Amino acid sequence: MQGTEIARNFDEYGPIYVYDDGPYRYMSFGSGGEQSRIERSRPEYPVYQYLQAMLLGLLYQPDPQRALMLGLGGGSLVHALLSYSASLQICVVELRQQVRDIASEYFLLPDTQRLTITISDALEYLCQESTPSDLIFTDLFSDSGMQHQQLQKEYLEQCYRLLSDQGVLVLNLWDEGYGYHPLANQQLSDLFGDNWLCCTVDSGNLIAFAFKSGKPESNPRALLNGAKKLEKKLGFPARKLLNRLREI
Repeated sequence: MQGTEIARNFDEYGPIYVYDDGPYRYMSFGSGGEQSRIERSRPEYPVYQYLQAMLLGLLYQPDPQRALMLGLGGGSLVHALLSYSASLQICVVELRQQVRDIASEYFLLPDTQRLTITISDALEYLCQESTPSDLIFTDLFSDSGMQHQQLQKEYLEQCYRLLSDQGVLVLNLWDEGYGYHPLANQQLSDLFGDNWLCCTVDSGNLIAFAFKSGKPESNPRALLNGAKKLEKKLGFPARKLLNRLREI
């Protein structure tokens, strides 16, 4: 791994490493690559392109009151969402207590009443939760890659149940750069019909957006003002990503 190792921890799921790499700090679960990265001087900036693509969910739900995140990592998405909105309440579900502790100690995770973190298996939490969310972000990865739990029928059905009427489900998938994920296509189409879109990114991730109440207008021109707001708030080139949004 690049950079200087500054911390190493272990739990029943394996190692968790923290590295400093110039102005950046990142988390790794082993040899499989990075799990989370922040720019220490501005942690609200989404460094990874896949994270920038996930934040396009805010174009379809621009004034969310509650967001549910499944998977914490170093908290990069938490930083961005808290910076985007001063009123947004965020609930995070993270499997590993060590990941949560490291995010707090090394990744500047804010201590705020607007952020609640629960240590739990994602599916178990979903089955027990009853409060709807305007945005649900699911980003479950280990050192070996994407956790297939997030494409299981029960998992997606529980996410659908917990979406508010105008809610948006945002999934970080791994397609190795093909721009197509057959299982995701089948599962999302079975549950959401044709009310979902995807966005390809250069890293090999595929970001899917599924809509509970019908697919909104996704012409880049219609999304332009929202993309400009994202750029102003968070500093990433949102408009460049609009042309990557496509229907399946």
